[in-house]
Amino acid sequence: MEHDVCALEDISDGGKKVVSAGREKVLLLRKGDEVWAVDSKCPHMKLPLSTGKWDGETIKCRFHGACYNVSDGRRTKTAWLLANVGTDALATYPCTVKDGRILVEAAD
Repeated sequence: MEHDVCALEDISDGGKKVVSAGREKVLLLRKGDEVWAVDSKCPHMKLPLSTGKWDGETIKCRFHGACYNVSDGRRTKTAWLLANVGTDALATYPCTVKDGRILVEAAD
């Protein structure tokens, strides 16, 4: 189901914001007029990604250094600690901007 989670203007260009989309906590990442929606927690050890470094293409977990491409969720850099823990992919959610509002598809 599609969820209206916030206005585009609620996130600065290059910014991040954690929102609820149905049952999911989602991290929104903005670059210009584009927005991506990913799981708010790193799949490595479930620590928050909202404090990580966002460079416009990837999000890096500040705790262990795991890095993920936000377009497809693939891991681009392995965590430096306990690399074999967790999964290799970050969950991503379909996301669109319509009439200045950010819409994320996630389960109710």
